[in-house]
Amino acid sequence: MVLSRLIIKIVLLSLLTAVVGCSGRDGRPDVGTQDGFDGDAGGDRSPGPLRIGSGQTFEIATWNIRNFPSDSRTAQRVAALIAEMDIDLVAVQEIADVVAFDQMLSGLPSHRGVLSTHEYASGEYQKTGYIYRAGMIQIGEVQSLFESDSYAFPRPPLQARFGVTGPGGATTTFAVIDLHLKAEIGEEDEARRREACRKLKAHVDAMLGAGIETEVFIVGDFNDRLSDPPDDNVFTVFLDDGQNYEFLSRSLEDEGEYSIIPWGTVLDHILITADLRDDYAGGRIVAAPLDLQITDYDYEREISDHRPVVAVFPF
Repeated sequence: MVLSRLIIKIVLLSLLTAVVGCSGRDGRPDVGTQDGFDGDAGGDRSPGPLRIGSGQTFEIATWNIRNFPSDSRTAQRVAALIAEMDIDLVAVQEIADVVAFDQMLSGLPSHRGVLSTHEYASGEYQKTGYIYRAGMIQIGEVQSLFESDSYAFPRPPLQARFGVTGPGGATTTFAVIDLHLKAEIGEEDEARRREACRKLKAHVDAMLGAGIETEVFIVGDFNDRLSDPPDDNVFTVFLDDGQNYEFLSRSLEDEGEYSIIPWGTVLDHILITADLRDDYAGGRIVAAPLDLQITDYDYEREISDHRPVVAVFPF
């Protein structure tokens, strides 16, 4: 996957009441001033402390934004964080308010978004979705998977195809599957996650076998650890097929990092198919430590009990 974009530095000045938006990498403001959202007065500034992305990389993240929004300021703050982290594509989970999601997007004029149509019941849902940088990423077909299988998938995975256009006009395509597997720690909960992994792998295996797409990301809140022993590991079908699949997030567990704050472990994962390995050479993955970096409000209470997990791919 060859990715490119223009380099224009972005730094967000948080929680100003009225400012002028700064230019993003696609030539559009990264943070607007609509609905009181904060912007950047512009200028050539050094990268801020939350910065993960750069003009030389493509970033894909998974972020469970717990029961979004936690309060009336969550949408504004999430927009500010995405802009300051400078992330190109974010798969989100637990979006519980479509109006607040649209409000958040209004503070990210360089990004667009799409949500699943799934509801648990009328007016009751935790949607999955995508937020993507419109100046460099085009979105194609979007579909919900396994909608009739509520045992394995209480929230149907959301699959989308994306194209990233390089400087010469060439476009590279890949698929992303955003999922939020069954929560809790009981035996049946674990069995449902194991069944979900089995069916997900069969689905992606079929895509690979048919040549529909060879570069596939499976990302989201898997609600389980990769480091569990084999007889208790829900990911065995993927781990046993290392020739075709790789969990980039495994290194986070190995390094003692965490993605879910109260538990201090990694439950949010980024899984790739083999054709993405070469593209990741020289890349990195990070569980963005927003709970430690943010000091002017309580991240865990006002945003999420999950950190964003971000994979950074060099050009």
